[in-house]
Amino acid sequence: MEARLTPKTVALDGLLLFVLEAGENRLPLLILHGFASSALAWTEVIRALAPQRRVLAYDRPGFGLTAVTSDTWHGLDPYAPAAQVPIARALVQHLGVGRFAVLGHSMGGRLAYELARALPDQVVAAILVTPAWERPSAPRLARFARQPLVGALVRSVLRTSSPLALQFAQRRVWASPPPKGREELASVAVSLAGWDERLWRVTLATLAESSARRPEQAPTIPTLVVLGEHDRIVSNERTLQLVADWQAAGAIVRVERCARSGHLPHVEEFARFVQLVEEFLEEVEHAETPAR
Repeated sequence: MEARLTPKTVALDGLLLFVLEAGENRLPLLILHGFASSALAWTEVIRALAPQRRVLAYDRPGFGLTAVTSDTWHGLDPYAPAAQVPIARALVQHLGVGRFAVLGHSMGGRLAYELARALPDQVVAAILVTPAWERPSAPRLARFARQPLVGALVRSVLRTSSPLALQFAQRRVWASPPPKGREELASVAVSLAGWDERLWRVTLATLAESSARRPEQAPTIPTLVVLGEHDRIVSNERTLQLVADWQAAGAIVRVERCARSGHLPHVEEFARFVQLVEEFLEEVEHAETPAR
């Protein structure tokens, strides 16, 4: 029986987060989407996993259907990387989620890693799907671009050039021509009204922060890393070296490589991906059982 998928808006002060939820019972799974994406891109995965557990995904500020009604959120720029862990923490608390597993794709992979470190008593497992570790930093450029005339010019350039750049990126995310009817899953968020203005806000907030350091500290929870063998968006080599360092430090980290996938193994090898996630979470739950 297919689990019922429930879309809803969760109000967290000046944020109106778009949330997709399905399923119940067992260890919940929180899904964090990647750049220029949305929870909507994970609809099929949510439906596939929900018969076994509660699954949640939401649109981060700047992407998808989430609305931001205030310039600050608890003193933070809601579009900035620094605000994302506090927002995720506030959301799971609001929804009454206790212990849970987290899955992050691409830039959401770094956020999943950071969330697990921030909530060691709640996050019991992590799944990092083609994780992207780096993010650009140029604080001086961000301050310059915030000037009204400069900002107007840059927004105009973004509005005209971003569709072309995203079309190019869409071709690169696939290892082969995308599955029929799933082409839009590479950039579902950019089809939504106002995406260009939100992209501008995210870009400025990201550039204003210092660059992300290599996540040296090894995970203290079971971690599954899923890579696409033909990923042309992020480097598998960097992640594999990082995993080797984590394993040498005693971390429980497993790598699964999808031979027919690029940056979207959850789409290109959907059945295998769902099986990998289900089996991993069952292993985590089995190991957790005696302590419950």
